[in-house]
Amino acid sequence: MSARTSPYAVHGTCAFRLMPNDPLAEGSSSATLTTIGDQGFTLTYTWVHPTDGEQQGALLVGGTGEGGAVEASLFDTWHQQPGLMSLHGTRSGDGVAVGGTYLQEWGWSVDIDLMGHEVSMTMRNVVPESALASLPPDSPPMSAGPYDVMVAVWRAAMTG
Repeated sequence: MSARTSPYAVHGTCAFRLMPNDPLAEGSSSATLTTIGDQGFTLTYTWVHPTDGEQQGALLVGGTGEGGAVEASLFDTWHQQPGLMSLHGTRSGDGVAVGGTYLQEWGWSVDIDLMGHEVSMTMRNVVPESALASLPPDSPPMSAGPYDVMVAVWRAAMTG
């Protein structure tokens, strides 16, 4: 990770959509990045759901194993509750990419970029091929694979 003081507060926007054919609805957002030793960090964040209002979340990332392997836990008041979602992935430089599964075959991935004065996070839902068979006949076309659900970009306030 880039050298920075901890905790590191940033502000910006977070865009959300539920389904892949929905437009991304952008709202204000903030986050705090806190380092934990040399190999871990927490990213706590707020975002605004277009119908359900302000939401909060936290991602705990730790470890740099062989090949940059990391583990993470996600909690989000809208996406992931009441328990934590376990995620596994890799760290490469200032980037972290983690993913996990839910409902047996659905996937969830989170990419975080911690470069410079900007922090970004993209969450993706991964639709399994089997889900396409259960779509209503009048639903918009959809394909299996990942699609962006949340796209957040936060920047540090520049002084002087």
